[in-house]
Amino acid sequence: MRSIAALLLVLLGVSPVFAVTPATGTLLVATEELRDPRFSETVIVLLHYDPDGAVGVAINRPTWVDAVESFPGAPIPDDYTGHIYFGGPVAPANIVTLVRIPASGELELDPIVDDVYVGATPDFLSQAIVVANTEQTLRLYAGYASWERGQLDREIAAGSWRVVPASAELIFTAEPLELWVELHAPVSELTVDRLDDRPTLVSR
Repeated sequence: MRSIAALLLVLLGVSPVFAVTPATGTLLVATEELRDPRFSETVIVLLHYDPDGAVGVAINRPTWVDAVESFPGAPIPDDYTGHIYFGGPVAPANIVTLVRIPASGELELDPIVDDVYVGATPDFLSQAIVVANTEQTLRLYAGYASWERGQLDREIAAGSWRVVPASAELIFTAEPLELWVELHAPVSELTVDRLDDRPTLVSR
């Protein structure tokens, strides 16, 4: 019991050892401290992060707009039934593509996390649509979010964003509108369950 109590004290803020730092392939979860209404209750996956800045797309902002109708010049097959996601306020006329495929030589890129790849060109979309053509494996985002050098770090330090690990399952969740609520649970709501006699932290 003492070891479990000590672990809870650490997680409740006594130590930053469990803090997640921003990096390509992590998630930003907006908090109530974020003053920009464009990102209220938003979850963003970082597509790129380095000292010069960051780029990401909102993964919990689906629209009901048909992708083929919205971008008639894009190489999207007529039988693709997925909708467009609002990726962010920058360049909303451009498509950012996230695709989930098993590791293979189909796309000569490194995944951002797990088996998730990103691209922003018609050529990338043309390749991706061949191997993934449903919303469960292919998502299209209109626009993106970006931060200048040091801007995102300042916003995180101010408490505007929580950084959490990403996964393919979270990015391609079947319930994107519920994702912010799922990830926003504060650390203080963590409780301990026992599975196979081992303590496991879960969110309530």
